[in-house]
Amino acid sequence: MTARPLTFEQAVEHQIELLNSGEVLQALDIYFDNKGKMYENDNLFGSNRTECRTKQEPYINSAKDILGKITDVKILNHAQVCIFRNKSRFIDQQNKVIQIDGIHWQRWESGKIIEERYYHGEKVDEIIALGLLDNPDNLKTI
Repeated sequence: MTARPLTFEQAVEHQIELLNSGEVLQALDIYFDNKGKMYENDNLFGSNRTECRTKQEPYINSAKDILGKITDVKILNHAQVCIFRNKSRFIDQQNKVIQIDGIHWQRWESGKIIEERYYHGEKVDEIIALGLLDNPDNLKTI
């Protein structure tokens, strides 16, 4: 018996479950398109899944523990867009806690992320002030 393909909403929800479980690289492997592009504060971070994974892998693998905390999830089925806030914590090998506070905006196609924009630092406050968490299809306003 073949598994039924996930709907867009189910795929996003599964990705969030993986992130909340600390399975960051698994979420990337399953849901990031081979040719997907990732941006950090609007600067190109990676131009395909392999490049993005290669850049993230040392950081993720250096964590002794990842305490996932994804909040403020908004899913726009009509646009195949989702946005969420990442408040996860990483604990490194020296027991130092690294608190994340970022916003992920993702555009999906055929069950895969084809564009992800991650914002952190002052950009998070800017995005919240512009109301992007409430209306994610207004990304072009920032």
